[in-house]
Amino acid sequence: MIKSLTILSCCILLSLSIRAQSYLGLSTGIAKDVNDNHNETFYQIPVTLQWKPFWSHYNPFMMELNYDIPFTGSNTATAYTLNPSLPASVQLQEQVRPYVFTASIGMGWRTIIDKERNNILYFNVMAGVCNQYFRVNYKHYDETNYEILDPDVNSDLTSLVLIGEMAYKFHNNMIIMLRAQTPLIDQYNGSYPLSYKDVAPFQLSFGYNFYYNKGHNDIRRKHIDTRRKRRIRYDRY
Repeated sequence: MIKSLTILSCCILLSLSIRAQSYLGLSTGIAKDVNDNHNETFYQIPVTLQWKPFWSHYNPFMMELNYDIPFTGSNTATAYTLNPSLPASVQLQEQVRPYVFTASIGMGWRTIIDKERNNILYFNVMAGVCNQYFRVNYKHYDETNYEILDPDVNSDLTSLVLIGEMAYKFHNNMIIMLRAQTPLIDQYNGSYPLSYKDVAPFQLSFGYNFYYNKGHNDIRRKHIDTRRKRRIRYDRY
């Protein structure tokens, strides 16, 4: 499922880039699950790729790919045995890793904070498709002699999500961004009980915007030329 989403997203991005290119943003940082997973606390390293295919601020359409590389979430589990020569129960460490991939589209608006330094505040609202794959492992689990009652298992969940972002562009094209994502709209409702549930990452990331649109470069040159002319006039006086 993740491969299919990746291929589809890349095809859409490439088709839009042929029509009109603007900027590509790449950022990374730290993310924490805020979906109240009582047994585990999940942290991830997010990698976010943003594409705004149209430079004009009158067309706020944008696209985003986000992949969260997980740290291991730890929990404990109890395994039991009927073998009289072994302890009746043992404690095991459960490890859960949530891999999260999201492809989304939406709108972005901007507010200019400082014209001279070109500092801009962005507000983005998006909807997308999210795939969350949970990999479960029990350390030192003797499956031959012990059994865990209702053990957690791997799961692969895909559903729609909503995303809100606030980003600040400073020091030329550096970016600092806060990103919040909802839990899966279609949540897991299977009959098999799991100790964990889908994640809702809240992330803080830093990155850089790469501008390569010719129209944008022309605008920047005109802006620089205007500032130079103003300085020359001031110097004359």
